[in-house]
Amino acid sequence: MSGRYRSRRRTTSASSWSLVLIVLIVVGIWQGYGRHQSTAAGTTQATSSTSAPVSSSAGSGSFSSAFKAPVSYATALQYARQESVATPHLAGYSRDSQFGDWQHSSSLCGYGTTRDYVLKRDMTNVVMNQYCKVQAGDFAGPYTGQSMHFVKGEKTSTLVQIDHIVAVQDAWASGLWQASRAGERISYYNDPDVLQAADQASNEAKGAGIDWDASSNPVWLPANKAWHCDYLAKRAYIKHKYRLTMSQGEKTQTVTLLTQCSAQ
Repeated sequence: MSGRYRSRRRTTSASSWSLVLIVLIVVGIWQGYGRHQSTAAGTTQATSSTSAPVSSSAGSGSFSSAFKAPVSYATALQYARQESVATPHLAGYSRDSQFGDWQHSSSLCGYGTTRDYVLKRDMTNVVMNQYCKVQAGDFAGPYTGQSMHFVKGEKTSTLVQIDHIVAVQDAWASGLWQASRAGERISYYNDPDVLQAADQASNEAKGAGIDWDASSNPVWLPANKAWHCDYLAKRAYIKHKYRLTMSQGEKTQTVTLLTQCSAQ
């Protein structure tokens, strides 16, 4: 009687321990799964935050004042309507020999050039060395509406370039080819009113900024449509300031779009 009782007690005890062990295993598996899910979610979030492009306010039209036209759209439209129409003079163009390079900027100390001045003007959180050379900064580009952090370096300096709103070749073809105006070329090349910082891809895609062989709409326009009005107003202002001509297609396109901009 007592032997059978002890056997049943050992059997019951073993069953209880087996049940406890099963519960512990299940709990452990569940906790491990929870930790795995949490880690996976954290990894996904971190990957998204580092790989997704950062849009700047430039995409909505509220970009830096440095990228806004220096005159109203109505004034720019008036300039465009007054522009003389002429066939572009493409012969004899040589950017390096006729327009030179960046000059020392009177607005900066040390060895600071026009390029450094424009980078300092068009970026935020700018870092400069003791020679007034820009080393880093945050750039919200109007051409794309995207932002980037710029760091000067052998492989990174070209990522933010200095663009001539009216390209140098266009300025040559529309007036500065004349020998009597040779003295204006270096000044034009270094005029901050003509210049602005631009991302490498947009600046290289722009090229001369105009396709003189196009039957209509020859003027290149940036991907960021929110900046079209200011871009065209800047072009019209620069053409007016330097007494540069327009092709017929260029004038038609500029007047048409600035008329729409003025009506907004």
